[in-house]
Amino acid sequence: MRVVVAHENLDFDALGSMVLAGKLFPGSVLALVGGLEGPLKEIAPLLEDRLDLLPASEIPLDKVSEVVLVDNARPERIGPFRALVGRVPFWVFDHHPRAPGDVPAVGGRVQEVGATVSLLLPLLKERGLALTPLEATLAYAGVWEDTGGFSFPSTTPLDLEAAHHLALMGAEIPRVRTWVRPRLGEEARGVLKELLRTARVVEVEGFRPLLARAKEEGYVPALAPLAHTLLDLHEADGVLLVLRLGRETLFIARSKARLDVARWLAQVGGGGHPRAAFARVRGVGSALQRLLASLPRFLEPEPTLKEVMTSPVETLSPTTVEEALSRLEERGYGAMPVVVPLEGEGVRVLGLARRRDLRKAKRLGLADHPVEGFLARAVVLPPDTPLSQAEAWLKEGAGRVLVGERAGEGWRLLGIFTRTDLYRRRPAPRPALGERVLEALPEGTRQVVLALKEAFPQGVYLVGGAVRDALLARAGPDLDLVLEPGVRVAEVARFLVERFGGSYALHYAFGTGRVRLPFGLSVDLAESREEVYPYPGALPQVRPAPIAKDLERRDYTVNAMALSLATLELLDPYGGLRDLEARLLRPLHPLAFVEDPSRIVRGARLAARLAFRFAEEALRILPPALLPEVLRTASKSRLRDELLLTLEEETFLEALALLEELGALGPLYGLSLPDKTPFARLRLPEDAPERARVEARLLLLLFSQEDPLARAQALALPKRLQEDLALLLRAQRGEEVPKEPLDKEPLRSVFLALFPEREAWLKERRRVLRGRDLLELGLAPGPKVGEVLRKVAEARARGEVRTFEEELALARKLVGDGTLPSPQ
Repeated sequence: MRVVVAHENLDFDALGSMVLAGKLFPGSVLALVGGLEGPLKEIAPLLEDRLDLLPASEIPLDKVSEVVLVDNARPERIGPFRALVGRVPFWVFDHHPRAPGDVPAVGGRVQEVGATVSLLLPLLKERGLALTPLEATLAYAGVWEDTGGFSFPSTTPLDLEAAHHLALMGAEIPRVRTWVRPRLGEEARGVLKELLRTARVVEVEGFRPLLARAKEEGYVPALAPLAHTLLDLHEADGVLLVLRLGRETLFIARSKARLDVARWLAQVGGGGHPRAAFARVRGVGSALQRLLASLPRFLEPEPTLKEVMTSPVETLSPTTVEEALSRLEERGYGAMPVVVPLEGEGVRVLGLARRRDLRKAKRLGLADHPVEGFLARAVVLPPDTPLSQAEAWLKEGAGRVLVGERAGEGWRLLGIFTRTDLYRRRPAPRPALGERVLEALPEGTRQVVLALKEAFPQGVYLVGGAVRDALLARAGPDLDLVLEPGVRVAEVARFLVERFGGSYALHYAFGTGRVRLPFGLSVDLAESREEVYPYPGALPQVRPAPIAKDLERRDYTVNAMALSLATLELLDPYGGLRDLEARLLRPLHPLAFVEDPSRIVRGARLAARLAFRFAEEALRILPPALLPEVLRTASKSRLRDELLLTLEEETFLEALALLEELGALGPLYGLSLPDKTPFARLRLPEDAPERARVEARLLLLLFSQEDPLARAQALALPKRLQEDLALLLRAQRGEEVPKEPLDKEPLRSVFLALFPEREAWLKERRRVLRGRDLLELGLAPGPKVGEVLRKVAEARARGEVRTFEEELALARKLVGDGTLPSPQ
């Protein structure tokens, strides 16, 4: 059983994220830990009939095989599911900053954006999954609430894109505000009045937080929005609410900039976002004193004019209004300082010549007059002036301040600061590619990589899909590592198991190994090697080689990147990063498909999963790989394995459609594109293993072909699957089929997907031979009755008798021909 969970006291982002995760991981159970937060309680009756939330207390932990955690990465906030951390795989999708002690995830996406919904929605778009208007409205409410109506500093372009897509899906935007920001109740209005009465603004190193206190007997819902109300009413940079509610005290903190309130409140057991955090505290006086005393340590340095000014600054010498205006229009400036050089160093600033003032003077016939008579006041500030102080001077300096240092009687001008500079958003420095890969890895995977980086100074590389997916801000439960000569697979495997637990298996003949860690991560290890193909389609001959040769043997450029764990340098010899950004699948060399036609299938699988497309080079080199003489020598087992791997994907139909479009599905497998309808009807039990899901899809795929049994034999499928397929074909022809094989999965689900009209027949209890039937045949009561029933049951289990009539005929034979011994 797969469970989707968020945290106690669900808010809109958590609940909306759970709904989206349920779409991404079909068949999952949505688990409710604790209750619903504030406004969600009021609209719960609207949602409960549409959203199947199951209380966590009703879910047996021993049946949970996987957990999808959204809007949270903290194990202490997931109720009973905390006991599963480290025992089953966790996928984590969260927009909170990473912190020590987070759940060791094997997949998901953790990124600091406004809302977790914004991380999940692009994955739904890639898969072509739709939402109902109610689901879209709920998800939109999550984004709107957690971004403060797209006004919080944590809001990113990804949040705006998510809102746009949800609106296209039918989100009822007017309804969202009434959901998220309902009218304050009487208790909340009373708390707001007390907060306003006690509010005071203090100043610490240019940062002006607002402190306010209130007390109320008992719990009052929806108090967090009051922090933003106070910020709107006061000119403050942040707010700290101290709320005494019954026996507990809550700290609610918000910040516009400079202060990471999550790290600040972590001192007293709190957490959250850099701009929004929360804590339950004991010892209010000491906790508050500690926070205020430590505030300077948690403030980001305030920008100074030197960091934000435009430099160098262009100036005008005294001239006429006409000449000054001409210069301003030529340069496209709204104003320029007019200066007079002083003896030695520096200038005397006369004022600012503004274009609008000079145009007015010209209209009044004063174009030939000296510009000095029409200058606005110029303000000159030192370069170390804090930005918060400079903003106030903009009004005094006609929307501009000059930045300069004293030079004798005048100034040495360094730059100019305008309203444009004030609102210009300077992009944060982007981390190096290696750091980006490391940061994008799920927490469990990241801890493994960091441990290997520390233990092995050189020769270990993260490769292939792990690098590709990390650069795409997505990741899964597998990690691929390549070890250069000098680092042994067995050595790395033993280290990982000693450090994290789990088990490993080694394949000395191939120089490979696999480590399974207890929290669900699988680490594939391989010694770096090069491959030589003796003829088209042959299995390759391998020999040890450095990492460069190992990358050379891969299929597509996006899979031929490697991250050195020693230096965090990204190796990209074939332009994989460029193709990744263009979402292109480009083979490494012209014979890539001829050497191994299974690469075509792998590419279709990737293209369907990641919404990529084949590059023009790939389309050009495809036809030779599909020639009969090439496919005649291709590895049938490798092709079959790639087909089965494709059927594991949720986007398998899209991959098959792409293979058909490329003209490859027929030549590679002798298959045609199947009808989608039976696949849409396929319903396997929630606890069905992955193998059953693949086999069910394979049976449906083969059933739709012109000669299903021939295709099954060509793929060398196990005999039991060929027998299952034969039974389905008998049912299609209208022949009578036994019910016993249909009691087993996946055949039962496939049968119902193909013949839904026969569900009632399948559920009927089949009549089997009983003791009274034998008595009616004339057999006397006694041990002989039991002996006949036992032999008939054995024949039933072997499939020798399939109906009640056949069982009765066998019983007559056993009784009439003396097969059974006489009773003693």
